[in-house]
Formats: sequence, C-alpha cells, structure tokens
Amino acid sequence: MKATIRSLAIFLAIAGASAESNGCARRPVASRGAAAPTTTTAGIGGRDAWSSLTWDERHDEMTWLIHPQMSRLFQRFEKTPYPELTCRTCHGSDAEKVQYKMPNGLPPLDPVHMPDANDGPDAEVAKFMFEEVTPTMANLLGVTVGDPRSGRGFGCFSCHPTGP
Repeated sequence: MKATIRSLAIFLAIAGASAESNGCARRPVASRGAAAPTTTTAGIGGRDAWSSLTWDERHDEMTWLIHPQMSRLFQRFEKTPYPELTCRTCHGSDAEKVQYKMPNGLPPLDPVHMPDANDGPDAEVAKFMFEEVTPTMANLLGVTVGDPRSGRGFGCFSCHPTGP
C-alpha cells in the first residue's frame, strides 16, 4: 500500500512538472481532439472547446491543470511562499451549491468605471488581470480573449459579475 501511494505521488509530481514543458498546459482542451481556439471562436457560452466539455471533464481540467497554473500565477504576483488560491477564491463560498457557475464569488466590476491598468489605486492589480490572468485563463479554457468591441470571448465579466 505504501509503495502504491509513493508511486502515485511520484507520478503526480512528474506529470505536474512536465505539463508546461510538453505543451499540455497551454492547450489542455485542444489536446483532447477539440479544435484549437481561433479568433472566430464564440467564447464563454458559445461553441468552443470549454463549453463542449462535460461537467466531469471540466472538473478534471480545473483540478489538474487550471487551478495549479493559476495558483502559481497568483503566487508570483502576490509574492507568497505557497499558493493560496482555492476553488472558493474564484467560485465563491457557495461553489458547490451553484455548481461552480461563473460569475460567482468575485467582487463586481462596474463596466462604466473599469480599473485603469495605467493609473490609479488598482493599477497594479488591473495590469496583472489584463496582461496575465485574462489571457492565461482564456488559453487554458481553450477560448479566445475577449474583444471589448464585440463583447465576445473571455474577459473580465467571464469571472466578475457586473455591478456598481
């Protein structure tokens, strides 16, 4: 039994360490045979690589790929010794109750007064979200980054609710 647990731990460590180097971490959904996202992909709520997955497949993607990647991203930004991101960080304290639907749990953003990545009290966080979080998350989900003109694709309001 101890040998099985040790073998599993070694396997998981190797699999996690090699995910970035073998390209799996960049396009997890496309690696399952789904079409790679393009600029014509509908984005969240449309026909794309993420929305075509079953609940179990989404759970696996979140658990084994997206959460670890995003945890490391936030760990570097927050300069913490260990990742502090949990499922509830993004999905809210009632994540199970709402079946992990988004947006839920994050602070609302006012579309009329969006944080400025170049100036203001939230500039550093806004820049991190615009330049790192949004494109990384879109890539991991296999969807396109949002286009503010068309309102299509993955953007701020894919995770944050709209509010004042």
